[in-house]
Amino acid sequence: MTSYLGVDWADGCWVVVEAADEPIVTTEPSIFNVWQRHGKRADIQSILVDIPIGLPESGTRACDNAAKEFLSSRSSTVFTIPPRNVVETDDYETARKCNDNSLGSQSWWLFPRILEVDVFLQENAAARNKIYESHPEICYASMSEGKISSKSDVDGIVDRVEILKEATQDSELLNSVYTKVKKCVENRLGGAKWHHRISKGRVDDVLDAAVLAVTAAKIDLQPRNVDADYPRLPDEQNPEKDELLDNIPMEIVYPGGLDSREILDCFHLRYRD
Repeated sequence: MTSYLGVDWADGCWVVVEAADEPIVTTEPSIFNVWQRHGKRADIQSILVDIPIGLPESGTRACDNAAKEFLSSRSSTVFTIPPRNVVETDDYETARKCNDNSLGSQSWWLFPRILEVDVFLQENAAARNKIYESHPEICYASMSEGKISSKSDVDGIVDRVEILKEATQDSELLNSVYTKVKKCVENRLGGAKWHHRISKGRVDDVLDAAVLAVTAAKIDLQPRNVDADYPRLPDEQNPEKDELLDNIPMEIVYPGGLDSREILDCFHLRYRD
């Protein structure tokens, strides 16, 4: 039996969705706990995490630039990650100065999570072989031909549930993930106490973790191998690498399907006045 994990930060905990014969939806307090309780198992083939992995020494990451182009009108959902010396700064004003006096508050509040994963991966070679970066909005857009609205309202939540339904209908394993996640979302929206660590307002994080798990399963993402071929942004032979992370490439894994130009065209058709 093979399994895959999707992991997303939910403002206080990591949401974990496991795509397996018996799917799991749960939370963990740290990425270390995610690994210890789930990820290091032999049956877990790969883990997709919605967090930047790999920091540039200068400038911006090519994968962030490619992701923004891919999402076009929804490019604001991708944070441009500054160089390592900025991310490692513990004072906001100093970080802004180191980043040409420009640093969004959302990016700043993401830094502790980036560093949490970064330090963990530096210390754990086995985890480096399984953990990849992804981005839920890119996964949803790829699965839905770009037809997706904001996740900040109920319509956006419903859209994502429907996209998961369509993306999983051809696989018994993945359909069980969809059923589990759909029930979880419906219970939370209805006010049921699913889990004390996650509020009703963070249902989107459950869906984000779910689409990452489904993505890893759909492309059968395996432990890292220099010859491995899987859809990624940017799509190039020699992506930037992070030396501190044992030369892990800075890339964003996604399900493939439409290319960025097709996604852009779909968005224009969807949102034109």
